[in-house]
Amino acid sequence: MLHLEQSTELLRALAEPTRCRLLALLKDGELTVGEIAEVLGQSQPRISRHLKLLTDAAALERFREEQRIYYRLNALGDAGQLVSTILSQIRIDDPVVQQDHTQRARVLDKRARHAAAQWDDVRRSAESTYNNEDVVASMLKILFPAKQTQSLGELLDVGTGSGSLLRMLGGHATHAIGLDISTQALRVARAKVHGAGLNHCEFKRGDMYQLPFAANSFDTITFDHVLSAADRPAVALREAVRVLRNDGKVIVIENSKRLNEATDDKPQIVLRRWLERAGIQCEKMKMLQVGKIHLLLGVGTR
Repeated sequence: MLHLEQSTELLRALAEPTRCRLLALLKDGELTVGEIAEVLGQSQPRISRHLKLLTDAAALERFREEQRIYYRLNALGDAGQLVSTILSQIRIDDPVVQQDHTQRARVLDKRARHAAAQWDDVRRSAESTYNNEDVVASMLKILFPAKQTQSLGELLDVGTGSGSLLRMLGGHATHAIGLDISTQALRVARAKVHGAGLNHCEFKRGDMYQLPFAANSFDTITFDHVLSAADRPAVALREAVRVLRNDGKVIVIENSKRLNEATDDKPQIVLRRWLERAGIQCEKMKMLQVGKIHLLLGVGTR
């Protein structure tokens, strides 16, 4: 519970139409000051003042990613609970709220297109594996066998790229973080994943060889088309084990042909060796072929 003074400060910060709109907007994902100003049609200095008040009252979180500063709803603690309670009383069919969310979708699409124009990998993502519905269905069947409901819990997607895997698995996690060394990739991933309504997914810049997380932080860690291109795949997996909880799972997805070209052995043998050397017990190894797409999917437990 909040002290009376804290509650009063928070409620005072919320007692303004624009600030309520800001909270309703940021409930669905992170945005920069410029993006928020564009959505609401107000000047950046004015938006910045509102954001500062809400941040000081612990209603919002502020974080920097290189030259950009992002804001997101503070979902933790007593202040976050009070904010969530207040937001739950705002009608989702309110004309102003609907207008803001429509404009937000346009801004996210603009962000994705702008970033894609500067990032070669994103241009190729239009032909991504996960655009193939048969591939997605087959992978989900392997990860979640029929008649079994399974939560991935706290999920970390290492080398998230454009967020394709998070779009597929994010709905099975209670909370998820996409990590990538590329700021450009993270901008695209935010636009695509938050645009898909997965607002419980966050994004963070970081190095997979030195993960910026405490030990025992995650229930599931994924590597999607990452390890075959890594200089030290075993090191990346050992670092994943450090932040993985006991009995936590590691999911590795690779293009089997690419993995075969990068090594001198069969893909299944290589992946199993990487997992075991990192202290991960391999539970499942499946080859998946759909058309010209050849995937190797490995699942292991700490």
